[in-house]
Amino acid sequence: MFVAAKAVAATLLVGSFGGLTSPGAEAVYEKKAVMEETRVACMQERGFTYLAEPVIRREWQDGERERLAGDHAALRAYRAKYGYGVWSRLVYPHDPVVNPVSGENPNNENLMAMSANELKKWRAADDGCFAKAVEQHLGKTVTSFDDYLTKLDAATDRSLAALDKDKELARLGGRFATCLGVGRTKPSALAELGRSRYTKQATEVAKRQHKGPLPKVPKGRVLTMKPVLKPEEAKPYLDGEIKDALKDLECGRSFYAAYSPKAQVARERVYREFAVDFAL
Repeated sequence: MFVAAKAVAATLLVGSFGGLTSPGAEAVYEKKAVMEETRVACMQERGFTYLAEPVIRREWQDGERERLAGDHAALRAYRAKYGYGVWSRLVYPHDPVVNPVSGENPNNENLMAMSANELKKWRAADDGCFAKAVEQHLGKTVTSFDDYLTKLDAATDRSLAALDKDKELARLGGRFATCLGVGRTKPSALAELGRSRYTKQATEVAKRQHKGPLPKVPKGRVLTMKPVLKPEEAKPYLDGEIKDALKDLECGRSFYAAYSPKAQVARERVYREFAVDFAL
């Protein structure tokens, strides 16, 4: 299994970032619903069948809001079991904290029955219809769902990068980096340092398992891969990740308390703009 994503992979890191905590979440769900309606109508006009994906409202797990707000006890409880949220997805495949239920795409059955040529035409039409829905309801110009994700990533990066100019966060980040022995790093990069390291580790394991050429990914994104391992096979990797994540947290105790709530506000701003409610 692979996903095309940023170095910090959304799909691989469910449970790491969190979604909307503000009252604006309901408006996001409403926009997602009307966007799906637009895609259905557009695909019908083009002679294709598209079934609207259900809009599933996220269920918050115990301690999740506190963790996103930078509460040390909540962060420590999470990391003591899940590390950064990378290998724990394989060790706890049915745990909604790291594998929240998102529902199967209702179009999958139809897509599996299509020939390669039919699928190519269907995807081209859907890209156009998705772009139409995004322009109509979000006022944004994209060419496809992949392009939408790339722009979403870029907008999130810009929103978080603004925190790098915060003098207090920079000061705390400097102390954090010194404790870790990594040198001075920008707060936004420092906050993802450990998670990114284990995402890369998981990708390398998956690449060794993969047979044949690696899949191509859209420009501006990198390939991340999820290994196929049994829980007991993934557990040693998680044990190492947990040890590292707890050390990271102790070094960054003051940093995360200050950075996390500001980062969540920065992400929510983008989530509302792009009508997403990531369970990341």
